[in-house]
Amino acid sequence: MSLSRAKRAITESCPDRLYPLITGLYQTAFPPNTTEGAAAATILDRKQAVPESLPAAELEDVEILPHRTHLLEQLPTSGTVAEFGTGDGSFAESISRITRPETLSLVDRWESDEDRQAVKRRFSGQGDTVRLRDAEPITVLRETDTGSLDWVYINSSHEYEATLAELRESQLAVADDGYITGDDYKIVNGVIPAVHQFCSESDWRLAYLTLETHGRWSYALRKP
Repeated sequence: MSLSRAKRAITESCPDRLYPLITGLYQTAFPPNTTEGAAAATILDRKQAVPESLPAAELEDVEILPHRTHLLEQLPTSGTVAEFGTGDGSFAESISRITRPETLSLVDRWESDEDRQAVKRRFSGQGDTVRLRDAEPITVLRETDTGSLDWVYINSSHEYEATLAELRESQLAVADDGYITGDDYKIVNGVIPAVHQFCSESDWRLAYLTLETHGRWSYALRKP
């Protein structure tokens, strides 16, 4: 298993009550005085710049939804959409079925050829509607024309620095009336700190949160 897949396996399977224990084990497995360890430790790092919480006024209009498929039902249909971190394409299939995008770009650095082939099979009959890009999300976002996307779904590294960078680039790539959405809004990884930091420095606000039992919630941001 590669380092990035190991990090995701650890963080996604970790109940929040075990966070202190997992932190110790994680730092033992990836010593911070090594190159890989320094990179791995970022997923556990909580930057001082991150606000302790968002202001109450910014949370008054957040709508709670039961599942991320219900979130998809709130998003624009027939749009120009990108998913970052596609994996085997199972959620991308839901995106396609529920929102019926005009174009759907699926971006991943597929470490598993099995996942890559699974995505190709899922969308083999969709022609130019679905476009696969084997690339880093941040690279694709920086190449995207300003305001050309209706919404994005970020499900890539889940690390604080990478997620914050993707959010910052997404605000340029997504139209002013669009949405920035993503997965794994949970305490163990870097998504919550990145989302809150991004909201504190921009005019994007939380609009939706999902509340699945497994705790890997999805979020949606929009401008008020």
